[in-house]
Amino acid sequence: MKVIGKFLTLICVLILFVLIFLTIIIYSGKSLLNKENLSKYIKNSNILNMDINIIFNMEESGITLKEKIYKLGIESNIPEKIVNDILKSDEINLILGEFFNETIYYLIDEREKPELSQEAIDKMIELASISLEDNINIMLTEEELQNYIIDYSNKLTQIIPDRQVMIGVLPISTINSILSFNILYLYLAIFILIVLLVLFSWSFYKPIKYLGISMLISGIIFVTLGCMNNVINQMILSQIERLKVLVSPFVTILLTIWFKCGVLISFSGVFLILVYIVINRIVINSYESK
Repeated sequence: MKVIGKFLTLICVLILFVLIFLTIIIYSGKSLLNKENLSKYIKNSNILNMDINIIFNMEESGITLKEKIYKLGIESNIPEKIVNDILKSDEINLILGEFFNETIYYLIDEREKPELSQEAIDKMIELASISLEDNINIMLTEEELQNYIIDYSNKLTQIIPDRQVMIGVLPISTINSILSFNILYLYLAIFILIVLLVLFSWSFYKPIKYLGISMLISGIIFVTLGCMNNVINQMILSQIERLKVLVSPFVTILLTIWFKCGVLISFSGVFLILVYIVINRIVINSYESK
């Protein structure tokens, strides 16, 4: 029975390690595709100066995203100076970050074409109003400018081509499965495994050691991967040379998330191992005193 118990304990520990590893992977994927990280991505990748064909896999080429956005602003009757001020502002990264976040979910979740939120539109109106005050020679009322910005925001959706044009051969179903997966199921599975470890090891505190070791090893792996930015970037980009400027900043942000998660998980694992050592010493001293 002891041999069987040790074997089952080993199996549970291995599964526990895999579950913790998967939890970090899925958490990282969900964290990567949020407005804040996409805003950093837009800023780091200088996406505004990329060819729109590279970004959206469109036939139209020879024009950058910034030029396309600028052109739409002029078509919406927004004065040239105000359009330039909007595109120069730091807030444009946040606005586009939200826009691209919605675009990603449009691709993988079959939603309607993305539109700017009311918060983003209000921010753009605020930027335009500040620019209007700075350029006193522009003969335009606040109300007219606001209407132009609203029209401009609606026209931005025209940048996004049809879903199939953008998807190409990307494994959208796999990406969608990761992003839509409820991570609570993994937490529940980890809890069940800990309960099983209690039963198989006939101990309430030994599972703390097993959990700590699994977290420590997982954390070290992700910290190591997070420190291999250049190597991993070269491996991935050698396969997709055409999308190098688009993908490289994305990989860097993902590896940064892995590094942070790895550090947190590693320290948590070390803490649990120390807790186990303290409890184990207390139990041994208590047994010896009897």
